[in-house]
Amino acid sequence: MEDWEEDAAEALERLTHSPMADAIRGTIRIVSLSEPRGRSRYQACRMELMLEAPDLDPEPLSTEVVLDRRYWPEAGMVLRARISRKRPRMIDVNWDALAR
Repeated sequence: MEDWEEDAAEALERLTHSPMADAIRGTIRIVSLSEPRGRSRYQACRMELMLEAPDLDPEPLSTEVVLDRRYWPEAGMVLRARISRKRPRMIDVNWDALAR
């Protein structure tokens, strides 16, 4: 997503009173994750993450995301994310970056 698209999305979130309207830009670091099972293309990936952003204490988070098996992440990877200030466990991660 380009910067102008992110700015437009943030403005729309403020107008609609979205819980992500107060989000700040930060990163998630994948601490650990499950391995893909079988041959299905799309699979659930359980992850332990560390949320990191300016002015926020690092916050651990357990989550599950359905991903394309071809772009399975690795422990230690860092991805851009938006993290809610009011609810730090609410995140918007750029999962598409895994396909690049």
